[in-house]
Amino acid sequence: MKMTRREFLLKGTAMFATLSLGGILFTETGRSIFAGGASDDVDEPVLVVVQLSGGNDGINTLIPYGQGVYYDSRPTLAYQQKDVLALDSQVGLHPSLAGLAALFKNGNMAIIQGVGYPEPNHSHFRSMEIWQTAEPAQISRSGWLARYAESSLRDNANPLKAVQIGAAGSKAFASEKMSFPVIQSLESYHVIDPKTPMMDKNRITKAFLDMYSDQSQMEQLRVVSGRGYEAYKSVEAIQSLTASYTDKVEYPKTNFASGLQLVAKLLAGKSGTRVFNVQVGGFDDHADEKEQHARVLTQVDQGLTAFYKDLEAQGLQDRVAIMMFSEFGRRVKENGSGGTDHGTAAPMFVIGGKVKGGLYGAYPSLSNLDNGDLKYEVDFRSVYSTLVDRWLKGDASTVLGKPYESLKFI
Repeated sequence: MKMTRREFLLKGTAMFATLSLGGILFTETGRSIFAGGASDDVDEPVLVVVQLSGGNDGINTLIPYGQGVYYDSRPTLAYQQKDVLALDSQVGLHPSLAGLAALFKNGNMAIIQGVGYPEPNHSHFRSMEIWQTAEPAQISRSGWLARYAESSLRDNANPLKAVQIGAAGSKAFASEKMSFPVIQSLESYHVIDPKTPMMDKNRITKAFLDMYSDQSQMEQLRVVSGRGYEAYKSVEAIQSLTASYTDKVEYPKTNFASGLQLVAKLLAGKSGTRVFNVQVGGFDDHADEKEQHARVLTQVDQGLTAFYKDLEAQGLQDRVAIMMFSEFGRRVKENGSGGTDHGTAAPMFVIGGKVKGGLYGAYPSLSNLDNGDLKYEVDFRSVYSTLVDRWLKGDASTVLGKPYESLKFI
């Protein structure tokens, strides 16, 4: 018997769709079953992008403890030399980053100093948009990771070829040609409530596929239909993954760490995913920075340290590169509220078994400033270009519009 629209709405209340160009297509509340196979791309290199939202204070993350002007500019926020996790005689990591300091000393982490872009923007929204689209000079409707997928993964039919982890998507994946799932957990990513009787599941599934069949003559409806069907395929693919992941490492009880563990689960399940995006917030430290920044950096350090140990335990560390960035750094001088205001250049971090660890670029001058802001030394698109060309084996000129300097950390 054919299901009516009213029945579909009543029976399918566990399914939610947000249909928009480049938007999130589903949220998740349960699980369904699909018998499928793993992707053929399970041995290809993987990029995990970690976004530190809010404007991480790069100066108190990679601390220039060898410069007196650092202490002059931050009388209450500066860390004493004895507390800094020294990397050389001039710079060191925040005391909360002991795990990352160990990765650096083992040669598994590269730090690119003073990264930014011309004519920097102090707005959270606009600067993050610039990083996510790699377009500082104009508003772009497409994201840089979407352009990579469109150009280098266009023949890859795997619906999980690029995955966003968490509760919200990123403009880095904005595309008019492809959809990229947003996943919070393997257990909760489904279309139909698992308690639904099988007969009703079959009827709801048929109704859904009929609704999103590519039959419309209107272009926008065809796009929406395609997005809906792609979302359904991603659910099928998630449920087809073999249960090959075993807990070998204890992760902290944070959303950030849970997101990273989900990445490990997908890779262990041979999802064939080439690009992941994970976000963590809390870096907008206008007041009371010392305590707040230490707390959030601890969360980042513990999550990334557990994730890297998990990759090693799964034998995946040489296949994965982790790139960490924030939309901007903070100003050199602390403000009157025990915090720092929106700035410009900041360090980027790249972690992995095949990463050539060390310091890259020069630390920006703390005295030769641009109206109180650091002057950037490395264009962030050089980091993107290096990862696309040398790690993902893509075409960076197509992704970024023109060539950029290739760095040596890969």
